[in-house]
Amino acid sequence: MRLLALVLVVASSLPAQGTLQFTQAKEVDLGAPASCDYLTFDASSRHLLIAHGTKIDIVDVDKGEKVGSVDGLEGAHGAVFVPELKLGFATSGRKNTLVVFDPAWKVTKEIATGTGPDALLWVSTAKEVWTMNHRAGTVTCVDSASLEVKATIEVGGTLESAVEWPAKGLVFVNVEDKSLVAEIDISKHALVKKHELGSARSPTGLALDTKNGTLFCGCDEKLAVLDAANGKVLATPAIGKGCDAVAFDAEKGLVFASCADGTTTVIRDSEGYAVAGKIDTVPRGKTCTLDPKSHVLWIAARTMAKDGVRAVAFAPASAAKDADVKK
Repeated sequence: MRLLALVLVVASSLPAQGTLQFTQAKEVDLGAPASCDYLTFDASSRHLLIAHGTKIDIVDVDKGEKVGSVDGLEGAHGAVFVPELKLGFATSGRKNTLVVFDPAWKVTKEIATGTGPDALLWVSTAKEVWTMNHRAGTVTCVDSASLEVKATIEVGGTLESAVEWPAKGLVFVNVEDKSLVAEIDISKHALVKKHELGSARSPTGLALDTKNGTLFCGCDEKLAVLDAANGKVLATPAIGKGCDAVAFDAEKGLVFASCADGTTTVIRDSEGYAVAGKIDTVPRGKTCTLDPKSHVLWIAARTMAKDGVRAVAFAPASAAKDADVKK
């Protein structure tokens, strides 16, 4: 781990709430160069799960160091740990499988999915794990008790990130090549609607404000903001190039769109979804996740140097009154 003192100022003055500032606080080197995809934050263990190459690396965010890995995957895309099950799950895109692993990070089972499983989602209301099969255009729904496939949902198109709206019994998933968001009824395992994104194209990253029922879709140089109840596009603020993930800080009302051009755009949901500024992160830093306790944003990035893949933390600076890091 390297501790860095560089303060990155988000270039936007917000008279009512001060100037947003973020400090590049921690950097964790993860090893040899490899493709880098989703990272997920597990609040119960305070671990990051970072998919890259043939494995899932686990980082303790408080220690700022790697503490384990799930090895032997081919085309790792994403992972999630479910504390109540004491099990973790990861997608292996080239093997077309959902990989199950235990708390010791050992693979215990592999379950066949559709072609090219990419993002995955723990669907809490159904007690199922869903894989978004990028190339097949389907969703594979796996029962967490039996670890068997319960249903396959036909959506169509190239599927990306997904979110659950538990109160409404719905899952939303981005369909990249069709520039829309698909709405799925959880209990029926059925496609309900498809919401067009207007001028926004190629959605990848996705986040949801469950309190206000608002979807945030990271698209090609735009963030599409939708009313989740009816699919109406509310705003399309500009973001960087190569967005692959979106995070939402519910307490602060901030949306983060991480992009491969080395920027993360910050948007306030309380100010008409206007751009509050940009954080200069790291080249190829296209995926992100948020620690909701500390409000720290983590970025995963692949470099061409020998250290290969790294996870970088950006903490709210003390100069921003509304974004103090809780020690």
